[in-house]
Amino acid sequence: MATRNIAIALVLAAGAATVAGTSASAAPDGARGCAWQFDTAVARYVATTDARDAKAFNALVHPDVVGVLPGGSTLVGKPAFAGFIERFFARTDWTQTFTVKHRAVDGCSTATVLFESVYSEPAAGYRQTLMIGITWTREHGRWLVLHDQNTVVE
Repeated sequence: MATRNIAIALVLAAGAATVAGTSASAAPDGARGCAWQFDTAVARYVATTDARDAKAFNALVHPDVVGVLPGGSTLVGKPAFAGFIERFFARTDWTQTFTVKHRAVDGCSTATVLFESVYSEPAAGYRQTLMIGITWTREHGRWLVLHDQNTVVE
């Protein structure tokens, strides 16, 4: 379940697409436009996780993605990463919150977002706080997840 901060970010991203009657296709040009598109991609990352929409989530993933799970296991390449996401999202016994702690966009090439996240399995009484660092690259006009690092906060 998304936190209030992410819900606000999603509302802002949706609102940005319709400011002054413009559509998402009328996003700002240049670096400002790339930053706007990045914020939209980050909002999609959170929304697709909250909805457990593996197909939409995996559409955000670069073919050469590397994922690092909290225990240190790695997922290299989109097939391995996407397969994990499909299995993970198929489960319904968990919730996860995301709070943006930092974001940086370097023009129209790379960007990063750092989330503080709480992963919970309520029925099992399990709760884990994570810092999730995601590095994105922009290819063919789309922001894609290149590296997804999950680190346990103790």
